[in-house]
Amino acid sequence: MKNVVICCSLEDENIELLKALKGKSALEDATLHFVHIFEIHVYTSDFSPYIFPSEDKYPEIEEASKKVMRTVAENVCTPSELEKSKVECYFAYSPKQKITEYLQEVGADLVVVASKQKHGIEGLFSSSFTEHLVKYSPCDVHILRAKEDQK
Repeated sequence: MKNVVICCSLEDENIELLKALKGKSALEDATLHFVHIFEIHVYTSDFSPYIFPSEDKYPEIEEASKKVMRTVAENVCTPSELEKSKVECYFAYSPKQKITEYLQEVGADLVVVASKQKHGIEGLFSSSFTEHLVKYSPCDVHILRAKEDQK
């Protein structure tokens, strides 16, 4: 059985794009892994560093994230696929590195990611999560992009 990892950013536009996966042949006979990775930020001040989110908030954030991802899974999966699906939430200083490690750990055959379509100054920099997957993923990458008329 193949493993398909679906990267969920929990943003409305990306969730809508993921719904287009329903009924796609690439998901047949696969264990679907719905994964979200929160980036841990470290801010410095004059007195001490501040880390967000703090570890005491992890359970609350994880529960809320998994609830959203279960809804995504219900919109994407057929009933038989839903039974085999997994929902994972991680916290990492480098989500790009964590997803690469996760893909290796589960022996992923395919990773699906919804592109954010950055524009303006943001679009000039080539350090996106999607681009990282294209360069470093140990498996095939399927990129979902918004249609031009949806912008």
